[in-house]
Amino acid sequence: MLSVATMAVMAQPDPNFYVYLCFGQSNMEGQAIPEAVDKEYVDPRFQTMACVNFSNPQRKMGEWYTAYPPIVRQWTNIGMADYFGRTMVAALPAGIKVGVVDVAVGGIAIEGFLPEQDQVDAYLKTTENWLRNTASEYGSFPYQRLVDMARKAQETGVIKGILLHQGESNNGQQQWLEKVKHIYESLLSDLNLQADEVPLFAGETVGADVGGTCSLHNTIIAQLPSVIPTAHVISSVGCPCANDNIHFTVSGYRTMGKRYAYAALRQLGVDMQAQAGYEWKDNQRNIYSLQQLDPIDDITLRVGGSKVIDVWGTFADGHREILTGECTLTSTDFILDGRTVKATEEKQGTVNVSYTDFLGEQHSLVINVTASATGPNHVLVLHNPAAKANQWDYEAIVKLAQPMEKGKTYTVKAMMKADQPADFALWPRYDASTNRDQWGNSADIEYWSTYNLTSDWQEYTWKRTAQYPHDVLIFAIGKLGGDVYIDDLSCTREGDSEEMIVNGDFESDDLSNWSVLGWTSQRMSVELDNTSDIHAVHTGKTEAEAQLYDLSGRRVDRAHLKPGMYISNGRKIIVM
Repeated sequence: MLSVATMAVMAQPDPNFYVYLCFGQSNMEGQAIPEAVDKEYVDPRFQTMACVNFSNPQRKMGEWYTAYPPIVRQWTNIGMADYFGRTMVAALPAGIKVGVVDVAVGGIAIEGFLPEQDQVDAYLKTTENWLRNTASEYGSFPYQRLVDMARKAQETGVIKGILLHQGESNNGQQQWLEKVKHIYESLLSDLNLQADEVPLFAGETVGADVGGTCSLHNTIIAQLPSVIPTAHVISSVGCPCANDNIHFTVSGYRTMGKRYAYAALRQLGVDMQAQAGYEWKDNQRNIYSLQQLDPIDDITLRVGGSKVIDVWGTFADGHREILTGECTLTSTDFILDGRTVKATEEKQGTVNVSYTDFLGEQHSLVINVTASATGPNHVLVLHNPAAKANQWDYEAIVKLAQPMEKGKTYTVKAMMKADQPADFALWPRYDASTNRDQWGNSADIEYWSTYNLTSDWQEYTWKRTAQYPHDVLIFAIGKLGGDVYIDDLSCTREGDSEEMIVNGDFESDDLSNWSVLGWTSQRMSVELDNTSDIHAVHTGKTEAEAQLYDLSGRRVDRAHLKPGMYISNGRKIIVM
């Protein structure tokens, strides 16, 4: 009887062994070769369960090992899980272990992780031999291997979350959301887990800011929390990538791993700091030790405008990270909305930045801000590579504040110009539609007028009756090589003055409602308009914006203008 009781106690999982399931494609596998700092020491509190048999290093499927790379299979490298686990054990109390169960297949679409074997079989038949060979290491049924290994892990630990990094093979496909939800809910059901206890952490693909080929999918990943309430999105902003613009560098994987860990720690209610007294190897400490917050140039705003503040930091090992989401921004002079500083009146002042790094060291930074009525005009600049044959080869897509109504008439206006003149078109599209084309995009799209874009600022107008409840506008600019400029974009319904474009004057550099075709190496930014072109004075501006100033910056009376050049809305005008 004593022996039976002892065995029952031994069979209980350790509540201080936190297990995280991981799945995805090549960025979850890991494509960056580990450096010496990555291999010299791994805390034995960070464990990995072998999900296949390894010959080098020797590992047996279903057993736990200290998580030296490679974690996924013997031919893989550093991936998302490596610095996730290292960061977790550094932040958690010494009595807690962390284990990862990682099943990943490079190049696999989300269909390859479905819980229905017949659907996976059908999908694998459409893939290349090399992908099928990799999937065969998981019995050609990756989902079941993940479940089998998770059940094995539950014998010794408690599942605390699920890490996902996948999407490159489903780039921009709206159906991806429902398939991820199906997989997540199936894992919860098959493993007897509760969603509020086992959240999903989904990482973005390589970002558009570094030229990510599959960055369009980040607009889809951003929608996950609306489909899965317990989902958290892990930003890839600022993470460097390899020359293929698909995979992260080793520094990028380290940063992504840390960000996954920070999100998991927040969910556990644990500070994003290493435990006092945690023993670091010197070189590994440098990956987490912030050397400085990088200086930020003085900010000049037009009254009524705003700017998103991005805070970067340089670490002791020389790599840089964007730290805005982990910083605290304060100001007694300006209104702050998250990381956005807003100018509501003419004023000079400061924004203060404070940051405590993972090692508990405090850092601060002061940013000088000036707001004036004659502040610079900002425009959206779309950076296109060489001109293509078709209008749809490059696109700039803006989400409307509210959808158009079918049968209602709308007017869209925009000031535009281009470095290399060519024709372009406006295409409203109903992205929320379930009517999809062969690429997974909405098929409910209209083709509005085509215009020739010149190298001078001109106003373009479209007025049409909507055939669908469109929720995005697409500027089809594939024939335009080089830079394309947009300003004063508006969309209104006939008989209604409510503006449907947020930030259409681009006086804020928040482009969260915009996207481009990242896989074409398109980029976008908000920049100062230094053009000397002549523009008409637009109405509908604030009183401060409507004022005229001479070239010395003195305000002048509109009623008594003399011939000459003046400044209005940050642009030059000539009075004859």
